[in-house]
Amino acid sequence: MNIRTSCDPAREQRTQGSVLIVVMWVALGLVTVTLYFAHSMYFEFKAAQNNYEGTQARHAVEGALRYAVYLLANQEESGALPDPETYIAERGEVGEATFWFLGRDDLNNTTTLPFFSIADEGAKLNLNLATQEMLELLPSMPLDFAAAIVDWRDEDEEASEGGGAESDVYARLNPSRLVKNAPFDSVDELMLVHGADPQVVYGEDANMNGLLDPNENDGDRTPPVDDADGILDFGLVEYLTVYGAMPQEEGQDSDSPNNDSEDQQTLMVNVNSASAAVLACLPGMDDQKAQQIVAYRNSLTGLGVDTEWVNEALEEENFSQTEPYLTGAASHYRIDVAAVGRQGKGFRRTQFVVDMTGEEPLIVHRKDLERRGWALGQSLREQLNYDFQQQGQR
Repeated sequence: MNIRTSCDPAREQRTQGSVLIVVMWVALGLVTVTLYFAHSMYFEFKAAQNNYEGTQARHAVEGALRYAVYLLANQEESGALPDPETYIAERGEVGEATFWFLGRDDLNNTTTLPFFSIADEGAKLNLNLATQEMLELLPSMPLDFAAAIVDWRDEDEEASEGGGAESDVYARLNPSRLVKNAPFDSVDELMLVHGADPQVVYGEDANMNGLLDPNENDGDRTPPVDDADGILDFGLVEYLTVYGAMPQEEGQDSDSPNNDSEDQQTLMVNVNSASAAVLACLPGMDDQKAQQIVAYRNSLTGLGVDTEWVNEALEEENFSQTEPYLTGAASHYRIDVAAVGRQGKGFRRTQFVVDMTGEEPLIVHRKDLERRGWALGQSLREQLNYDFQQQGQR
């Protein structure tokens, strides 16, 4: 017996179409999962690459520190500030990474080009030893803030003239806090002093590199707030330090105005490296004399620790008031290292202060600054990008 089955062509086509749609949806899902996985793996790869380049830069920072300490420990003249022409201050190589020593070029506050060198921390005014009168002469220093600084570090509870602040003032704050009545441990501690203003303490130099970067000259369009006048207003952190005090020499008169009988330390400023703004704060000095000293110093080479040239710079003027505060020898060096890994990525930056007064160099300060952003200037960033693009095409 023959059995005949009926076949509905339309139904068969609909079934095949449904299967095709299901297959297409499955294929689309698989493609989507594959693309998502590939996308995730790409970002994982980029993250691993960035981490690798950051690690390279971090090791370059440590290598640059060792190199700088070796230079300082093996100088022919102890206490001298090394000439940047005699060592690798820029584009030093550690493996595939590159480092720079960020310095200052006499605080040229209109420059957009970085200056590379090891710096002298003794070129600044010691925050724990400077008198109220010296502090008041610093650029943009409010008089009441100078008085509050002195009250923060001294041991008594008597407010300084000119707007000082002791325990009663800090007790009225919300939240209240205690006055320290002890020396500053860091310059950043200024922000705890009554009346502290970030604009005064840190100025317009948001990344603390001494350069007038585009975001520091555009008004209030991008942080920090600035006056867009083409001049970088440095904060107090650029002129102050808590390092560099020198032990009192034997035979020094205990009644000398430059003497602290309690801790036996003297305020000394390195005239071979200090800016005019710092020198102008010293007794017997003014802006004109300070500028005269810096201009004459810039015409000299190979100063070492010599200070005899100051007599010539001032054209035999009497500076007996200032002389006890001047030195030509550095005791603490600032090593501000910026580094990048392979292809200019993984930017890292750390600032160190090295104490060279002991038998062995001692790192007394370390501060990571990469969160403050790129610090090597816009032109160097563009040059690095171009260099690495050229290398990739070879």
